[in-house]
Amino acid sequence: MSLGISTGPALNSLAYYQQQLTQASNQASSGNRLTSAAVDPSGLAIYNALESQAQGDDTANENITDAGNAINVAQGAAGGIQSALGQLQNLAIEANNGFNSPSDNAALQDQANALVTQINGDAASVNFNGTALLTGQNAGTTPATTATATTATDDQVNAGGGVITTATASAATTSGTIGVTIANTGAGAVANVTFTDSATQTTTNVGSFAAGSTTNVNGTQVTFGQFTTSDTNATATVQTVAATTGSVNPTIGVQTGATQGQQTAVTIPNATTAGLGITNIDFSTPANATNSLGQINNAIAALGAGQAQLGAQTASLQNAFNNNNVASVNLTASASSIGDANEPSLSSELNSLRIQQQISIATINNANVTNGYLNRFFSVTA
Repeated sequence: MSLGISTGPALNSLAYYQQQLTQASNQASSGNRLTSAAVDPSGLAIYNALESQAQGDDTANENITDAGNAINVAQGAAGGIQSALGQLQNLAIEANNGFNSPSDNAALQDQANALVTQINGDAASVNFNGTALLTGQNAGTTPATTATATTATDDQVNAGGGVITTATASAATTSGTIGVTIANTGAGAVANVTFTDSATQTTTNVGSFAAGSTTNVNGTQVTFGQFTTSDTNATATVQTVAATTGSVNPTIGVQTGATQGQQTAVTIPNATTAGLGITNIDFSTPANATNSLGQINNAIAALGAGQAQLGAQTASLQNAFNNNNVASVNLTASASSIGDANEPSLSSELNSLRIQQQISIATINNANVTNGYLNRFFSVTA
């Protein structure tokens, strides 16, 4: 017996539109197009990958912020040490004064000793979250250096040129100060040469040398100018620094990006007096004060280079931070274009689905009435 109009297709349509309506309602309420993997499997995979990388960039920026803060702490402490070195420099200049009494220089020495203790104490104590910053343990690889001989002062002589013409360091050069003074022996002019050792502050009389000659002073070849007796008391000073073998120390690794291996090595300079090349500050004699001043000047230059290195690393980290920010914003925007619901389009779709749902319900109701399904259900004869 025929039942008349079939409700099968209408029921299928109703189930389909009901499912679509539920999905669209969930998307509208959550604002998320990808309410389940079934909506767009490949889109969901891409969305998750983009979101994960964006979150990784944001987390890397937290690391960068920590590293930047640590460098700021190191820079602040290094600035304090640079100030102490400036005070040491002033004391060394003040100590090299022939009008000072022994007690004057002793007082200056006490101040210098206190400043050296302060520098080493500051370098040892400054840390970031327990990591020592200025002791050199995270200074990275320090390359070997060749010996240097720097002419600090060189008086002009009447014949032209200086008291010395060249000072050339060698692998045998030791750290110290070469002092040259022109003297009149009665038989002619000579260059009296002394050497003050930086480590021991011992001053040695090297000898007397004729104009135009060359001599070896603790590994440094010194050639003298064409001085005469008219240049008596003219002087020259050469600061020498021995070669170093370099050192290998750890660096502080910081993950600065979301990609594996995207890591930055942060290095913090050694700001102890030993790390800055200061071995022995002694103001007991003018020669010792001169040598001490040379050590201090070299230390000021070395710490300045370390501060510049910290500044360069800060700039590099800031660039990485900015790049991560740009990448995170772009990745998030890309993920949003895939995962976010299109509200205007979704609103139109919801209206359409509700209409289709109502049509399906009306079709089923019509079929029920036409076929007398309700009468059969209640066993009533039409």
